[in-house]
Amino acid sequence: MKHILLSTLMAVSSVIAEETRPTFLPFDVTVGGEEAEMKTGNDLFAVIGKPVKSDAVLTIGKESPLLIVNAFACKENGSVEQHSPAAVIFAQNTATAALNATMDKKPLPPGTYLMNIVAHQATARVVFT
Repeated sequence: MKHILLSTLMAVSSVIAEETRPTFLPFDVTVGGEEAEMKTGNDLFAVIGKPVKSDAVLTIGKESPLLIVNAFACKENGSVEQHSPAAVIFAQNTATAALNATMDKKPLPPGTYLMNIVAHQATARVVFT
């Protein structure tokens, strides 16, 4: 009996451990095929390691009924540039959205951006160039 209980406890704890995600990367995010990763010593946002094109596709781990994205020009440390208007993207019943599909139909100019991605009742924060 103890063996069964111990086995069950170990199985449940391993599932819980696998589901532990960083606060600001609660689901998988890729931009232009590059995966967002949390960097050691930075727990405020994930980073896309390589520059992406202005029409790159943002992909999250699984389809969401509503995908909301806002992106702000920022410094490499993630601090938003003052007076930087947000680029906003809404998409329904999807796991993807193109970075150039903004509400104002204007592509993002070259630069570094902090992006908030809201889906599945959670928010991922990602910096990309």
